[in-house]
Amino acid sequence: MFKKLLTLAVFTFVLIIGISCSEEKKVTSTEKETFTDEYKAYLEAKDYRCQYYQKYIWKTSEREFGKKQHRYTEESLQKIESLKEEGKALCDAGKLKEGEAKLLEAVTIINFTMMK
Repeated sequence: MFKKLLTLAVFTFVLIIGISCSEEKKVTSTEKETFTDEYKAYLEAKDYRCQYYQKYIWKTSEREFGKKQHRYTEESLQKIESLKEEGKALCDAGKLKEGEAKLLEAVTIINFTMMK
């Protein structure tokens, strides 16, 4: 009798967990659709490359983790920073192609810097 009650209790517990997980999936799928729409809008933006290159430069040359991954010299870090600032200013002024070119030059310096 005790085994039947214990089995019934475990079954009920598993059923309740299953129902609550399925409800979470419904909420998550709605959030996922919202995120997907926002991401598509971000990818289709005219200044996408400007935004992307600036984030890439920040991650790989300004953040401590990025600095630990590469063997940067002070000269290359200064060059990367100045190119980033020039590119950002051009992008903000609406000169996207020129700004992208400056940012891409900084990315090229980063990519050709030896990793540790």
